[in-house]
Amino acid sequence: MNIEQLEYVVEVAKTKSISIASENLKISQSGISRSISNLENELGMKLFIRSKSGTLLTDDGEKIVKIAYEIVSKLQLLKEEAQVITTSIDGKLKISSSPSVMTLLLKVIPLFKKDYPGVKLEITEQAENEIIDDIRNNRIDIGLVYINETIQNSTDLKYGTLVSGTLNVCVNKNSPLSLHHTLSPKEILDQPLAMFNGVNMKKFIEQFFNDHGEMEILFTSNNSETVKRAVVDGIAITFIIDLALNDDIYVKNGSIVLIPLIDCGITTIPYGWIRLNNQYFSYIEREFIKYLQIVSTGYLKKDS
Repeated sequence: MNIEQLEYVVEVAKTKSISIASENLKISQSGISRSISNLENELGMKLFIRSKSGTLLTDDGEKIVKIAYEIVSKLQLLKEEAQVITTSIDGKLKISSSPSVMTLLLKVIPLFKKDYPGVKLEITEQAENEIIDDIRNNRIDIGLVYINETIQNSTDLKYGTLVSGTLNVCVNKNSPLSLHHTLSPKEILDQPLAMFNGVNMKKFIEQFFNDHGEMEILFTSNNSETVKRAVVDGIAITFIIDLALNDDIYVKNGSIVLIPLIDCGITTIPYGWIRLNNQYFSYIEREFIKYLQIVSTGYLKKDS
């Protein structure tokens, strides 16, 4: 038995695929298969079975991979600590953010890169259901999303809260609605609505329509900029979390106005980071989350 065999077992268990593990580890598929087979023979048990769902752990494999994971994690920690002491930190970090907290992420990136120039960051903006799916399938390392009850009660996701936002109605500066200090549901029911096509927004709209009556949906879009442009052009209003427009050019130049939505049962909405639970928490990930926490402390206060 050797460390490489344990690393192969952990990667195949994580990806549920020998071919993907081969890509990630830069080892041939035959090399991984042969190494795992040798380990199975040495242990006298079958660790994986092939199925339509991929290469899955057996019951015995589930027990072994937990121990293998701990060993591989400790080894990785040792390597990273040595790297911190002797050289600059490098590596790659994949992060995806919902539109509501993308501006927070953009404030963190230059600060992090200044201290860790060797780390390559890959950033995407997606709807929250897509982010959660990518986290669960190991396509990204960290997601920035609305921390709802589903995430809080999930056993496979680890999370931390960063900032809280409030739900607002976003209107054109020339709209009569822009003169209001607050808006209630009955005051906006006759307005055309441009809607961001995210799973949490869909749930909110569905509940809003059920409780207060339906509005005309002009269009839905996965592009937050398209939704904002509809408000700037005066053809629709939209619902938006104030965090999404923190430091936004349209708010700063007065093209659009944010008005708190009242009487709809919503107060504050927490946003934060998520990652896979029970997976090695790399030094790079830990450091990036520290920067997120530091910047989020004064996020609204400094830029409001």
